[in-house]
Amino acid sequence: CKLITSAVQRAGVNKLYGLAGEVNSTGDDQKKLDVLSNDMMINALVNSGVCSVLVSEENEEPIIVPPGKAGKYCVAFDPLDGSSNIDCNVSVGTIFAVYERKPGSDGSVSDLLRSGADCICAGYVAYSSAVEMVFTFRGVGCFRF
Repeated sequence: CKLITSAVQRAGVNKLYGLAGEVNSTGDDQKKLDVLSNDMMINALVNSGVCSVLVSEENEEPIIVPPGKAGKYCVAFDPLDGSSNIDCNVSVGTIFAVYERKPGSDGSVSDLLRSGADCICAGYVAYSSAVEMVFTFRGVGCFRF
């Protein structure tokens, strides 16, 4: 999230406003910051060694982490929610949910297609003049940083 924060804060200077010329999985036009943020999230999560499946709003297909780097968690995320308003200088953020891989699974989309009650943690990071991270853990409560 530190990299995304930096990109959002420097978007004007680095000419990251505007369309990237692609369409995401929900049919929205992708912004340059969408693509950059998505690449940053995927790179960080694939190389973390703890994820086995990633699902992003920006990708049509799930990302299956190679076995040598795979862990036991599955993450669904929108790397830059609200990016359609980024040119207006309003807050944007990253939203995510984390599930544990089902017992006996090698990591597939079905590990994510289940009830929110199975979610281990979820949260968001809001990028604005200040950056705020909020997590909630199943059965524990909500934490704000």
